[in-house]
Amino acid sequence: MEILSAKELAAYLKINEKKVYQLARESSIPHAKIGGKIAFVREIIDGWIKEKTQRERHLFLAGSDDFLMKKVIDGYNARGGSTIFYAPVGSINGLSLLREKVANISCVHILDMEKKTYTLSYLDRYLSGERYIAIHLYFREQGLYVAKNNPKKISSLRHLAAGSISFVNRNRGSGTRLLIDFLLHEERMDADSIKGYTKEVGSHLQAGLAVLRGEADASFGIRHLAHLLDLSFVPLFRERFEMVIPEEIYRSERIRDFLSFFDQGRLLVLAGDSTGYDTTETGSIINT
Repeated sequence: MEILSAKELAAYLKINEKKVYQLARESSIPHAKIGGKIAFVREIIDGWIKEKTQRERHLFLAGSDDFLMKKVIDGYNARGGSTIFYAPVGSINGLSLLREKVANISCVHILDMEKKTYTLSYLDRYLSGERYIAIHLYFREQGLYVAKNNPKKISSLRHLAAGSISFVNRNRGSGTRLLIDFLLHEERMDADSIKGYTKEVGSHLQAGLAVLRGEADASFGIRHLAHLLDLSFVPLFRERFEMVIPEEIYRSERIRDFLSFFDQGRLLVLAGDSTGYDTTETGSIINT
């Protein structure tokens, strides 16, 4: 077992000694403290380098749950080579993972509650210390899932306040939940008036299945899922769906390769039936 000092490791890695100390402080590199000084095991460092090199081949995307995104990722991964790992953990959680550098990319749909439209205010609110590129992917229709032919004649959020209507909500931290709460606020509706408001599910699919199985009379999500499950749909909002990438890796080959799958022609082939999506402005950068 060969023990290296910070100075020796800096020479081994061909980087500045100050950078070695910074990586150690951030716990970004394996190290130990011996007699008050940091030390490094060469064999462990070699393993760390191999692991980091392998990781750099792949992309980690976290954020909102989206069916078209899954199709694009499946198409990308089917080629072999590098892989995209997708964690649909909600818009806000996705930004947190991006900030912590666990994820390389985040996909989000976060409405600016104050301006009542889609802005990039979330970049300042949830991300700091680095520059990010925000890319418009597509517009999605959001609304209420109801049973086929809408037997309870639900046509608005206000109908959810009827005591006989049961509802299943989306999880806190998701862009859809933020949208639901915004729309309720706009309607001046009390969340307590909705039977099932506190009952949460973690995806559009779970929300739709709750209605399909008769576990709820209504839930909230994107039109595309209602189309897939043959549910009726009450449109309520047209939202912007975006991708956020750190500027430092935006022009890297692996990012550019992934973004090429959002080329209009390629995307339409992957999407197949894209009911509920508008891809006419896909790929445009919305910040500088």
